[in-house]
Amino acid sequence: MSEIIKSGYLVKQGGRIKTWKKRWFVIKDKTVYYYKKENSRLPLGMFALTKSVTLDYAKKRRKKNVFSCDVPSQRTYYISAGSEQLREEWIKSINNEINSLKTDKVSMKDFKLLSVIGRGTYGKVMQVKKKDTSEIYAMKTLQKGMLADHQQISQTMSERNVLMRVRHPFLIGLQYSFQTPEKLYMVLDYAPGGELFHHLRDEGRFAESRACLYTAEIVLGLEHLHKMDIIYRDLKPENLLLDKTGHIRITDFGLVKMDLNKKHGGKTNTFCGTPEYLAPEILLDEGYTLAVDWWALGILIYEMLVGVPPFYAEEQNDVYKMILKAKLKIPFYIRDDAKDLITKLLDRDPKARLGTKGAEEIKKHPFFSGLDWEKVYNKEYTPEFLPKISDLTDVRNFDEEFTDEKVVDSLVTVSAIGKVNESDFKGFTYIGEIEGIGTVKK
Repeated sequence: MSEIIKSGYLVKQGGRIKTWKKRWFVIKDKTVYYYKKENSRLPLGMFALTKSVTLDYAKKRRKKNVFSCDVPSQRTYYISAGSEQLREEWIKSINNEINSLKTDKVSMKDFKLLSVIGRGTYGKVMQVKKKDTSEIYAMKTLQKGMLADHQQISQTMSERNVLMRVRHPFLIGLQYSFQTPEKLYMVLDYAPGGELFHHLRDEGRFAESRACLYTAEIVLGLEHLHKMDIIYRDLKPENLLLDKTGHIRITDFGLVKMDLNKKHGGKTNTFCGTPEYLAPEILLDEGYTLAVDWWALGILIYEMLVGVPPFYAEEQNDVYKMILKAKLKIPFYIRDDAKDLITKLLDRDPKARLGTKGAEEIKKHPFFSGLDWEKVYNKEYTPEFLPKISDLTDVRNFDEEFTDEKVVDSLVTVSAIGKVNESDFKGFTYIGEIEGIGTVKK
């Protein structure tokens, strides 16, 4: 008898007039079957799980927690689960079956390099096209020798592990990872709208209504991480991208901290982050919790509305002094609801800070009055700003400092290779668990 991988009631859209009906779903034999009732003997329909089947978070009004299964040469199935958690369980189960068929590894030969779109301490980010599908991705490359020199190997592995685990509309996802003796490669969702920093620098500051939707999407992204006991620790405009429709995608998980020690109150104490965005408890070396992300959110809202962070100075030590002691000054043109939210997020006492008891108390703040959070999650609100993109290879929304570079997979010196212990990178290779979510198809 065939093993049943997963079963349960879901609501499926179907029929000529696209009605929603409750059906009993079963996954077995690399196939999804659906029946009228749990004890029905014959299925009403089915579709095979092949490498070409893709899933996505669907935008369907009047139904919550919807996902879609696109079955080439058949049709797209829209399915609603009873909760967000149940939806994620079904998506994971379906993709586990699909992944068991995906035995082929990927390498640089599977991608065409298009443009450089970013650069960091240990490597660069390039826009690439997968040759067999023409899908556009962002490829992050890291030099193993430099990671070893700066004792960043465990942190890089944590970044990859978090990217592998998280799937959310407002978080950049990992589609593939692979390695050579010299380098690590992470192939990520591509967001053609570029960095929020790029647009904020061009425009000076954003209207409150525009900043409100951005903030709401960021809150949902951080909430998802926090539910998994992951601190992000690097919220700033440079790490926020816009997708082709103007929605937020949080990127760069290089400073994440996962698996918090519950015995110590879920605290950690590594000093890291961007100076202007550091919470007071990080500077005081008292140990800190998830609440540091909500402090950073307060800084971000201020910067979006004013154009500069609230605690800014030429010298880094002066920035730290301001964070610890300076009075928060909010310009007169900031409305009361926004002022109140910023003030409560920038409470120097992390136990009193808004968000310490969970994202729900932030979501209830009057600043977000009128927003339906389910609609925010499903991207049903149209952003005020739509990035200018002529086609999916257009890189005008990225800094010319990067895009003017010659796009090559740089060579690594023999001396740098000699520093690498290959066992440190064991298990790095990965093929996307939910391939298709968030990808940009040509």
